[in-house]
Amino acid sequence: MDISAKEIAYVVLWGLTGMLVALLAGGIIELLSYWMIDRLSLTAVLYGILISQGLVFGLVVGPIAWKKVYLEGARGKKYVVKK
Repeated sequence: MDISAKEIAYVVLWGLTGMLVALLAGGIIELLSYWMIDRLSLTAVLYGILISQGLVFGLVVGPIAWKKVYLEGARGKKYVVKK
């Protein structure tokens, strides 16, 4: 696999991870609000904000994680990308 393709896949997967964490947080907030209030009027707005924040988080953390793991060798020297 080409190094640039591997880096792009790594960043995209971090973005998806951020979105999934945001969905989980939104679900927990919705569950608590239904339990406390009986209805939630801003569900779409809440999910939209959380998903976009999760995506931004994933796209910010992805390149940082790529640099730490594959360029600096945080997991060991066998994972370091050789150009």
